[in-house]
Amino acid sequence: MTIEIFPILKTPPKARTPKKYLSSNLAASSRLGNHLFELSALLSMSRKLNRMPTFFIQDEHHDQMIKDTDFLIPGLVDHFLIINQSLPISIIPTEFHMKCCIWDDPEKLMKIEDEYLHIQGTHFQSWKYFPRMRNELISYLKKPKNEFKDLPKSNDTHSITCVHIRRTDFVGSGFHSPDKYFILSAMKFVEETEKQRRNLNMTFVFFGDDLKFMEDLLGEEYVLRDGTKRNLKNESYISKDDPQDTILYSSSNCDVVLFTAPHSTFGWWLGYLSKGNQVYYTDIRVVADVSVPSLTLYPDDYYPPHWTPIKSDKFDNTTIIETLK
Repeated sequence: MTIEIFPILKTPPKARTPKKYLSSNLAASSRLGNHLFELSALLSMSRKLNRMPTFFIQDEHHDQMIKDTDFLIPGLVDHFLIINQSLPISIIPTEFHMKCCIWDDPEKLMKIEDEYLHIQGTHFQSWKYFPRMRNELISYLKKPKNEFKDLPKSNDTHSITCVHIRRTDFVGSGFHSPDKYFILSAMKFVEETEKQRRNLNMTFVFFGDDLKFMEDLLGEEYVLRDGTKRNLKNESYISKDDPQDTILYSSSNCDVVLFTAPHSTFGWWLGYLSKGNQVYYTDIRVVADVSVPSLTLYPDDYYPPHWTPIKSDKFDNTTIIETLK
């Protein structure tokens, strides 16, 4: 099937342009974390299928999606053929990846010969769609103009642990967001674990959507096993940067990432694109989160295998332990 279209806004270099095309339904009204999943997955699948990744600007949400993504990671967007038009009705969507966070094998699409392959699923929240692309994606990030003068910098003697907290739209929604007691215990666990791996001074930086909750955390303290008292007011920071600058800060400074709301896509990308690639997260299998019982998320598909899931010890709620996979 050959279709004569389109008002093209942007086309990749011709030397690498296949003669067939891959596009998808997109959750364009969602946030940056979802955009990164969708475009990264489409780029990787297009290579496997020898197709050109294609983005249809179907409405104002798609327009904003491509702008927000391009502002953070222009090298990713540069790979896409961008068409200022809705999907033509003559292109029939192909059923694929019908659940947000369960990997579907692109091999099943290999035998489709149509010039325009438009797949029906959205979100593509699985690292398995782009398993060897982390370094490439980091290289596509824009160079930050923000010097982050109000935040600490990672170096050979000083480690930065970035803690992501998502609450405003998660609390009461069915998606798990832990309380401050779990977060403090998790921070203690991460610090003690990381000190065994790299004996460096550690500073925490909080990122999140509930400023008052994070400010309240700064009034807390905890004691490490060796007797060291950690006063968070004196040894922690709160970032007030926008999402794009937050990712850029992480890529240069976050040696360790702890994301506490286990189905936060932004927390996921904060870890995935972080400097240290050392990531801890609340084990979604042992908390009240709608994603697992609704069978829309398989943890092994969503979380990379080298990341560390943590949970409360069933014998002592104030103690955090690593979950055995």
